[in-house]
Amino acid sequence: MNASTPTSTDTSRPDTTLRRSGSPAAQSAVAEKGMVLLSRYGTLVGFVLMLIVFSTLADAFLTASNVANVLKAAAAMGVLSIGLTIVLTLGDFDLSIGYTATGAGMLAAGTAQSFGMVGGTAAALLFGAGVGLVNGLIVTRLGVSAFIATLGVGQIITGWLLAYNGGVQVSGDLPPDFTLLGRGTIGPIPLMVIVWFAVAVAAYLLMERTVVGRRMYAVGGNPVAARLSGIDGKRVRLLAFVLSGLLAGLGGLMLTSSLGVGNPTAAVSYLLPAFAASFIGAATLREGQFHVGGTIVGVLMLSFLANGLVVTGVERAWTTAAQGIVLVAAVTISTFARKVAAR
Repeated sequence: MNASTPTSTDTSRPDTTLRRSGSPAAQSAVAEKGMVLLSRYGTLVGFVLMLIVFSTLADAFLTASNVANVLKAAAAMGVLSIGLTIVLTLGDFDLSIGYTATGAGMLAAGTAQSFGMVGGTAAALLFGAGVGLVNGLIVTRLGVSAFIATLGVGQIITGWLLAYNGGVQVSGDLPPDFTLLGRGTIGPIPLMVIVWFAVAVAAYLLMERTVVGRRMYAVGGNPVAARLSGIDGKRVRLLAFVLSGLLAGLGGLMLTSSLGVGNPTAAVSYLLPAFAASFIGAATLREGQFHVGGTIVGVLMLSFLANGLVVTGVERAWTTAAQGIVLVAAVTISTFARKVAAR
């Protein structure tokens, strides 16, 4: 009887079955990696492409003087956006930043008339920190949602602005050095830009390199786990609101110093751009996490977009619309890319 011949394996031939089954997995891995890269770096790529397009259409776009003007115009909103980002990191909102900045600027101008530049500066910063403290106490001690609390406080400030100085701008008799922050330069660089980036570096170090920053990210990421780890979430949130108010006060001071008058509506319109910059930043470098570096990119992107549309002759109405389009596009692409990568 013949014994059955054992089946031999031909190693010289490729296993086409394994190749076929592995191909979709390999393609999926490539697609996943591509989507992760898109969610992290898509905004930066879009920003660079935007700069290239505008510089091609208008020779004056990337000149040193125009870049300096764009950065100076963005500085006050940039400072407000950094404060807002700190609050957003914890999952809260601060809808009072525009009103706080406006009130701080008005108070700074009025105080400077009697107590000089130092008095005006102190008044603006104390006003901003005070508003932030009130916001934080309402949210953490009374349990009111940050959305309602900060919106209500913003309306209170609006009422105060209508009463302060009769509701008209504060001008005249301002000390000459009051405009130094807003109009001074160090070499070719506006002083406002230096202050903005100094604040950005300080905020980055606070959030990324200190225990306080790690606690803020922990509370924002998982409040229950943070509490079980011994982190006082109420104290951390209160600090975040105080910092947001303080930076709003500084932003209002910068704007008023640049204008040379205290305008009762100066920074009210900065609220939505600040939110837009923060959300664009959350779609940059990190997957859906608010962070200072991303917010700076968001502010720069919106500012250069608005300037590019102006220097290329686009109607002003489209400037605001384009900012909204960029915000929706950046967040949508990032969200879609993260969902695909998660699959």
